[in-house]
Formats: sequence, structure tokens, C-alpha cells
Amino acid sequence: MEDETKKKTTIWLHPGTISRMDKMLSPANCQSRSEFTEKSLKFYMGYLEANDASEFLGPVLAATIKGILENNNNRLRSLLFKWAVELNMACHTIAAHFRVDDIDRKALRAFAVDEVKKTCGQVSFDHALDVQRRIPVKDDTKWPG
Repeated sequence: MEDETKKKTTIWLHPGTISRMDKMLSPANCQSRSEFTEKSLKFYMGYLEANDASEFLGPVLAATIKGILENNNNRLRSLLFKWAVELNMACHTIAAHFRVDDIDRKALRAFAVDEVKKTCGQVSFDHALDVQRRIPVKDDTKWPG
């Protein structure tokens, strides 16, 4: 493309756009408005053709973002594992101390799923204790057992 002869063309720009372009000439390492416009068009056309902004973000920025996401994923995995261990311990403690044979496990699971959905996962021990003790709670949740 560099070997091609340049052609003169006319473009119409708003005065504010021209002013911004003039301020950006030096940071963009351009000697003229024409050079700036050509670089900008090539960049934008490449972006449209690629449908992937990572090529234009720069390798350092892309690597930084990837590292942050990977670190966050590792932390979440670790926290979920710790939570699962605690939940497993609680389940085994409850099962060992409260041998209730008449609980319908399917009904209990359905109740738990419904409660988690209603509260968007904000289930508290106090609420569960109130339900189990048959203390009236703010909503009309009733344990089916």
C-alpha cells in the first residue's frame, strides 16, 4: 500500500473535530492532518475487519487485562472451594447430630431452591432458624415438613 500514489480527496469535518485532531498530532506522531486522518482511517478499518479490539489495544494492555481476569478467577475458585468445604462440614455435622428419618429430601431440596431464588441467594441462618422454630417471618415462607 505504501507504493501506491496518494490521491487528493476532500473531507468535511466539524471545527471541533479539527481542533481535537490538531491537539492530537504530536501524541499520534503525525506531521500533518492528512497523515493523522490516514492513520485513523487505517486503524478504524482494521478494527472493523478484525471484529476484535485486542489487536488494537496493544499487547501490554491486553496482557494486563488477561492477568487481572485470571487472578480474579483464581481468587473466586479458591473462595468457592473454601465455601464448599465449610458447607460440607456443616452438612455432615447436622446429619450426624439430627437423625430425622421423616424428612422428605425432595421436598426439602425444592424448598431450599425456592428460598434461594426468592432471596437471590441472601439466605441467613437466623431466617432458617425462625422458619424451623415456626416463628412467623416477614414473608410467608413455610417449611413443608
